[in-house]
Amino acid sequence: MALVLNATPLIYLSRSGGLQILKSLNTRIYTPKAVYEEVVVEGRRLGKPGADLVDLYVQEGLITVRSPKMKLKLSSKVAGASRESDWPVDEGEADVLALALELDCTALIDEQVGRNLARLLGIEVHGTVYLLMLAHNNGALTEDQTLAMFKRIVAEGWRISVEDYTAIMEELEQL
Repeated sequence: MALVLNATPLIYLSRSGGLQILKSLNTRIYTPKAVYEEVVVEGRRLGKPGADLVDLYVQEGLITVRSPKMKLKLSSKVAGASRESDWPVDEGEADVLALALELDCTALIDEQVGRNLARLLGIEVHGTVYLLMLAHNNGALTEDQTLAMFKRIVAEGWRISVEDYTAIMEELEQL
C-alpha cells in the first residue's frame, strides 16, 4: 500500500505534533510538488507552523515529492477565470488524484469534493483520521494517544462538522 497525501493531512499532523506517525506506517508516502509548494514553500513564506517539519520529512526521504505525469484540468471556480474547467478542485488535489491514479495507490484528501472525485475515478480515498487509525492499528498509538491526537488536530483548526466530529469521537472511543 502506498499513500498520496494532500495538504490538509500534512498541515494538521505537523501542527499537532503527529507527523511522526507516518514513520510507523511502513508504506511509501508521496505528495505532489503542488502540495509541497503549498505546505512548505508558501507555509514558510506565511510563517505557518509545521512547514519546516514537513520539509525535514521530505529531506529524510520519508515523504517523496513527485509530480504526476498526467495532469487533470482545474475548475475555473477555484483556480481563476483564465483556466478551462473540468475538475472543481485546486491544483494540489488534482495532482493528488492524478498521482494516485498513476501509482495505483490510496489518496488522502479531507475535502469532500476531492473525495467524491476520487471515488468517481475509482481511487481509494480516506482522510486524516485514517492515518490515525493506521497508526493505532500498527501499535504506534494507544487508544488514548489516538483520541488525544484527533483532539489536537481539531484544536489546531482542522475544519469538521459537528456531526462528523461526534461520529469520529464515538468510533475512537470504541478502540
